[in-house]
Amino acid sequence: WEAPSTDYIPAEKQLDSFTLDDDVDMSGSMIARFRYGNAEQPVASWVEMYCKVLQILFVEDKTIITKLAASSDDGVASRFSVNEDAFVSSVEIAEGIFALTNTSTKTKISILTKLFNLYGIDPTELVFYLRSENDNNKDEENGGARNLLNKKYWEFALPIIKNNYSENGPFSNVNISKKWCVRGYIGIHDFEIKCIAKSDSARVELYLHKILKDANKRAFDKLKCYKDKIEKELGVNLIWNRSDDIKSSKVLYEISGVSIEKESDWPQMAKFHAEWSKKFYEVIVPYLTDKK
Repeated sequence: WEAPSTDYIPAEKQLDSFTLDDDVDMSGSMIARFRYGNAEQPVASWVEMYCKVLQILFVEDKTIITKLAASSDDGVASRFSVNEDAFVSSVEIAEGIFALTNTSTKTKISILTKLFNLYGIDPTELVFYLRSENDNNKDEENGGARNLLNKKYWEFALPIIKNNYSENGPFSNVNISKKWCVRGYIGIHDFEIKCIAKSDSARVELYLHKILKDANKRAFDKLKCYKDKIEKELGVNLIWNRSDDIKSSKVLYEISGVSIEKESDWPQMAKFHAEWSKKFYEVIVPYLTDKK
């Protein structure tokens, strides 16, 4: 039989939307797309949105962001640089202009608000469309495979890490995790050594995250005084991330060219996590406990 014809068009599901001018905390939400002017662009994350909007603004007027990147002032200028090594995590929004991306969603929104003010653009011109709860549930389902992969890696790596310490090492009471990292406890509340397994690298970091931001910054500054001595003893250059815009601070070392997604890389990653977590514990931690 011939299929019946109809003029019915199902209603398109409307996503929650907010402008840059709205006083809404979007931390923890997921972005689906954004609209600037008359054009909409889909994005997978707040970082992608942030980078794309910065690139659009730069094309409209290169001088403003260029001056910010060349400036040594605090505030919004501190989020831009002409030096690729100025930030632990950054994106090149134009040739020789780099923007810090290792910030919270709230900070990104704040920076964009200040930029729109500098550009003289109405903040309501930038609209964010948030992803629905069903989309988030799909992401959780897709994340199940990654959780299983994390669990399998730590089942392999954690015994190797533990065996590299004495009986009461920082990882002695740590259990198998489904997350991308495991945390070793160093005897100082809210300071810990993290072993991190990623799809493109393996990392060890000393993570300082007390409730009071100033306590983390004081501890970081104390360690930074001994930077040359610590790096000489370890034989490598570490990444020192004070992170003035967020509560926590960290000191880290990582290797690239390995992946948790490649089981053949696991022995190298586990050896790295075991050796370097112990080096951090024996070389860096004593400076926090005044044993050096």
